[in-house]
Amino acid sequence: MMAPVRQRRQRKSRHTLFIQKNELLEQIRLLDFDHETGKLPTDVYEVQRQALVEETAVLLKKLDAAPVSNSKVAKLDTKIETAVAQMRGQPLVAVTAAAAATHGDALPRGRFCSQCGNPIDQADKFCSTCGHKLV
Repeated sequence: MMAPVRQRRQRKSRHTLFIQKNELLEQIRLLDFDHETGKLPTDVYEVQRQALVEETAVLLKKLDAAPVSNSKVAKLDTKIETAVAQMRGQPLVAVTAAAAATHGDALPRGRFCSQCGNPIDQADKFCSTCGHKLV
């Protein structure tokens, strides 16, 4: 019963950290701009920038340590793989972690043309896209 509440808190906490990270990076960018345009003396700039960089590093460590929902990560991975497959004009071949663990090296590995990167079949002697002779 408490798991959904805890997950919402974790998402909110992670989201808050992400927003803070973006704000700190924007502050660093603005500080750099002010220094480049001569609005900020070098001695002040170096001290302030170092403090912001250290604060950002601490925040990034917190963000890395914040728990992420595995189902959310899996959904994002699937979306990314689908988008990449669509961009390449290839059907998505779903390989789950369980299948990879079960089959190990038995999973088929794709071959690609060393010249243009086009996917090729095992029986191909030449690339169908660029005509490069395959080894």
